[in-house]
Amino acid sequence: MLLLGGLDPSGGAGVTVDATVVALHGLAPLPIATTTTVQGMRGFEDASPVPAKVWRRQLDVVLDDGPVAAVKVGYLGTPELVGDVTAALLELSRTAKVVVDPVLSATAGGMTGSAALAVAYREQLAPLAALITPNVPELVALADGDPAALLEAGAGAVLAKGGHGDGDDAVDELWGGAAPERFVRPRRSCGPVRGTGCALASAVASRLAQGATLSAACAGAGDWLAGLLASMQPRSDELPQPLPLSRGGTAPR
Repeated sequence: MLLLGGLDPSGGAGVTVDATVVALHGLAPLPIATTTTVQGMRGFEDASPVPAKVWRRQLDVVLDDGPVAAVKVGYLGTPELVGDVTAALLELSRTAKVVVDPVLSATAGGMTGSAALAVAYREQLAPLAALITPNVPELVALADGDPAALLEAGAGAVLAKGGHGDGDDAVDELWGGAAPERFVRPRRSCGPVRGTGCALASAVASRLAQGATLSAACAGAGDWLAGLLASMQPRSDELPQPLPLSRGGTAPR
């Protein structure tokens, strides 16, 4: 499974988490960093795009090794990079499921995606996506909070995540069928956790790569992530903590 996104030196998010999740699901990860970042538990500080000639050459080499069943795209950082990635995936999207996590902010703070970046995700990458997975603030930035607008932009389906919402339950909604499908789970009291969006999108893409339906992939991935969150305790200092992927074992199918 091909993974395109940011390299987080603290290991809490980005292609490092993506690769771990994919491996837990029994697939071979192909992680390509299109951006390097400066970040840690206390926040996001900076990002630098990897030169296109570097990551494009990496992409060509791994694709020459054989076909990929799915692609997960995460943090890209600039509209220009979104355009480059879109062009690179255009042909591949005809044979592989593309899941887009439109990262516009960081759990630990310090990152604010521009309006131009949101437009690039919506107008360029969304039409290639079998699924796009915005959280509440990302959905507002991308489509004024309306998942149907992303479907109109060309996305195959939208998983509107409810982790940033309020109430006792976290409700994710899958848009793209005859009616939205709701996944309702108890909201956990573990405090802020880094890498949840990366992990969920990678888990969904892994399940799609293994032949699951979109509904089953979203349900199973969400339940798996909820199980990890349920095992966590809040930090006394309220610093965001990483997902306990080392305790996750082999992810259930």
